[in-house]
Amino acid sequence: MTDMLTHTLEDDTALPPGNRIRLAVREVRETAFRALYAAGVSAGEAGGAADVVTAMQLHARNGIDTLLTTIAELESPNGPAGVTLTRSPDVDIVERSPQSALLTGPLAVDLALSQSRPVLLPRMLDHDAVAWYALHAVTPGAALRLVTFDDDGQPVDATVVTGAGDMFRDVPVAALTTDVPYGAGTLLQAAPPAAHLSRPVHTAAERETRYRHAVSYGVFVDAATWSRAYELGRRFLVPEAHS
Repeated sequence: MTDMLTHTLEDDTALPPGNRIRLAVREVRETAFRALYAAGVSAGEAGGAADVVTAMQLHARNGIDTLLTTIAELESPNGPAGVTLTRSPDVDIVERSPQSALLTGPLAVDLALSQSRPVLLPRMLDHDAVAWYALHAVTPGAALRLVTFDDDGQPVDATVVTGAGDMFRDVPVAALTTDVPYGAGTLLQAAPPAAHLSRPVHTAAERETRYRHAVSYGVFVDAATWSRAYELGRRFLVPEAHS
């Protein structure tokens, strides 16, 4: 098994010293929550999304980037809209404007895990944030498959998350194809864990080791990226009244 403590220390050197800043784990989560809440996301939804952002930053170093992308989508000219659920004969379709993986993913994951029918997130071609939420939602003995389809309805990428806390990337899509035609998007489907999968890229034990290290010593992030997230989080604060 890879020594995740050593791996973390190696990751910390990925950014030049002048371009990084060390943060407490709680600071990453709190800033993500404040930034999302200030952008109009409900407190409950912002809290769950902030947990995903924190996990992605700790283990994949892309949580803050995902946060910034999500807020940019929320503040686009189209503006946020409600979630719609459409039930077709073969699949449930969950749509939201913007179709944010960070915000729409949890609803789709919970729905897929509660039934035998698959759930489709149309036009969602990056399911990374959805998979990180699923790590905490899949129950022991179960698994969730996430398959991304291109514009021609062909599977191009797949991830499997298990109730044991393992995440498998780049799963062979040939084994996950279905007879149902889908357009571009990500399909979620609950399924028993497959025995033929290769070594997971993330395991529960490795994530726990990395988390404990980050709690003790902090986590490094890109300074410029963090500055943007921090400014967004400051909007949560109530401005002082001027006399």
